[in-house]
Amino acid sequence: MRKTFASIAVALLMVSAVACSNWNRYTPKGMDATAIADEIRKNMLADGITGMTVDVDKAGVTTLRGDVKNSSDKQKAIDDARKVNGVTRVIDQIAIKP
Repeated sequence: MRKTFASIAVALLMVSAVACSNWNRYTPKGMDATAIADEIRKNMLADGITGMTVDVDKAGVTTLRGDVKNSSDKQKAIDDARKVNGVTRVIDQIAIKP
């Protein structure tokens, strides 16, 4: 009985030590303008949208510039920017060029 209790106590201690040592990895931190722009580019790339210029200022205001093939891609690019944490406003300067 004591061996079982000791084994369980040691296992719980090890699990809690590992969980506490990794705490900072799972705590999200604020993103700066460069990280926000990179995240927006990743989202657009996943949607097949390339060649866009993404500018983010310190307040999170994001300006999108470039050409897309249709209005659907334009809306996807805007949505890709809006869903990133830290974006406060999206300025659309995207042109549709067939």
